[in-house]
Amino acid sequence: MLAERLLSKVGYDVDRETHALELLKLRFGEHNLHKCEVMLKDMRDSKRLNTNIKAPLAPGTPGAAVDDAHETTETLRKSNLDATVVSNLFWPPFQTEAPDFALPSSMHALTATYAERYHHLKAPRKMTWLHNLGTVQMEIMWRDTEVVVTVGPIEAALIHLFQDRSFWSVDELVETLKIPKQVLRRKAVVWINNGLLVETSGGNDKTDTSGNTEPGYRLVTETDAKATFGAAAADDGVGASGGSVASAETQAAAGMKVYEQYIIGMLTNFPQLPLGRIHNMLKMFVSEPPYDRTEHQLAAFLTQLIAEDKVVMEGEQFKRRT
Repeated sequence: MLAERLLSKVGYDVDRETHALELLKLRFGEHNLHKCEVMLKDMRDSKRLNTNIKAPLAPGTPGAAVDDAHETTETLRKSNLDATVVSNLFWPPFQTEAPDFALPSSMHALTATYAERYHHLKAPRKMTWLHNLGTVQMEIMWRDTEVVVTVGPIEAALIHLFQDRSFWSVDELVETLKIPKQVLRRKAVVWINNGLLVETSGGNDKTDTSGNTEPGYRLVTETDAKATFGAAAADDGVGASGGSVASAETQAAAGMKVYEQYIIGMLTNFPQLPLGRIHNMLKMFVSEPPYDRTEHQLAAFLTQLIAEDKVVMEGEQFKRRT
């Protein structure tokens, strides 16, 4: 759970986590939480390392005499790329939904430059990037749609490709990003829900007037926006009394969805937990976004996770579905 929280952070501020860890040490002892201590130390060390990587190399440092050293420093200094360097033995196994994921060339060039500077500072050590992990803050403007969102690297790489072309087939995206089709579909939903992409089935799909004959994704058009507006207007006129209730339930579920990874993380680390303890642990550890829900709302969300076959309930205890 701590690892998930740290890897989803933007920046290196771990004051809240450090305070929570000190309280846990008093109850469980330092030995049982040694790995957590190392993870927090990695975050603090990464902050210092990131500052050094973006600073000019001192004379005599390997790479300082290279002709483009100053240009490299300026590129790194102006970039928003930060890295967390982890002590692999002390962190839990990282998820591998797309182990072969490849960044687009422009994004890969920056990570390669960062890794080269790391090697100059920490020779003979070299940096191995886990490109599918991390957090990306994005501001996107397309037509009249402005989206400010925090996503993972795969989602960011996916929408980045649409700067060059308005349509990509499924096969092209799978080949370019080196990810399975099921992962692609799951990541594309983020941009479909944000009103930036439309999924096309190709062939004889009468809803696709763009002329694409292959299944894939394309940027929304003015026609799509009008169709969406018309559908929304129709929904408002039919069964309006029940529509508002469904909308409220949908919003409540979406609001709780951001806590799902923390809940699943808890139930992975603990065999089973009661509702009250899950509620208290969320209040203690979750700050981005702050956990401010009631036990009743949490119980409703856990019921939803049970319906989705992600969690099971035995008596008053919740367990992760295995």
